[in-house]
Amino acid sequence: MFNTLKDLVGLRIDDDKIKSFIENNGFKYPKKPFISNRSTDTNYWVQNKKLEIDLLFEAKTYLDNYPLIQGDKKGIFVPVLSSVRWYGNKSNTEFPLELDFKANFETLKLKLGEPTLKSSEISPIWLNDDGSESFYRWKKPLDAGGDIVWGLEFTDDQTIGYFSLGLNYVKPLYYFYSEWQYESFEKFLSSKRFDDTAHLMFLQWAIAHDLVKTDGHTSALAKDIKEGKQPVTEWVRALKRGYILEDDFSAEQAFIHAYLKNLRHDILYTRDVAYAFLESAELKENYFGAAATKQLNEIAYNEGNYQIVKAIIDKRLAEYKEHKFSKSPQSY
Repeated sequence: MFNTLKDLVGLRIDDDKIKSFIENNGFKYPKKPFISNRSTDTNYWVQNKKLEIDLLFEAKTYLDNYPLIQGDKKGIFVPVLSSVRWYGNKSNTEFPLELDFKANFETLKLKLGEPTLKSSEISPIWLNDDGSESFYRWKKPLDAGGDIVWGLEFTDDQTIGYFSLGLNYVKPLYYFYSEWQYESFEKFLSSKRFDDTAHLMFLQWAIAHDLVKTDGHTSALAKDIKEGKQPVTEWVRALKRGYILEDDFSAEQAFIHAYLKNLRHDILYTRDVAYAFLESAELKENYFGAAATKQLNEIAYNEGNYQIVKAIIDKRLAEYKEHKFSKSPQSY
């Protein structure tokens, strides 16, 4: 079952191989095998409780090798098999390394190494009351590019909660434009939003500090951006997608993730920037409100404002390296 499903990962739901697997293994094919961009849901599960297996079909994977698949109408997208989870093993699946649901923590570490992720690395709220981890997760690649992975979660009751197989789970750190809503790079260039301005400044800071991944083409572009010969928006054009991933950065990823995602100690990049430009306490108190947003949207992207933001990020990076934001003030 594991190898069979491994070969199905990434296939669109209307592929004949997917249909055959669903039909021959007691799953129920969905009545609407597509996803609309008007829906709040971009994925859905197809479950088989008897086999204790769930199949997740997802339209947005954020992997370059698995782009959005346009349906037969505008606003309609075709999902692909993005994840499989085993919550038990009534299917008698043979998992890699001869692991099964009876494996203890020491056996898992012996065969898989240290956990890829601990609950505390997501957020302190995922710790138990006694300070212990509520779960450990392992993720191991199955292909050269790392697009397909398998893994498991070991919970605080000392059991394996599930085995998993599927496309590597990634989510954007932030967007500039959304292909999901048929937005484009050109539309992004014409927008004047505070969030875009702030995130472009962060991207410029990262490029200036050599923290972005480059290749033969983008290394020259990064050099031009650092020297002021090209605007940082050209980096977004070169990506050919409207979002930035954690994997786009080559270093300081833990800091970048924590600072942009506000996962620890209530420290948030966009709030830092907003506070730097809002003058009144009233606007700062509701910096995402209409009045503050109107003022923030008027912030010019110029060298003077960039230097203000650059100083803030430099301070936050120093704090993170020293104490992981544990002693940081909530804003500047």
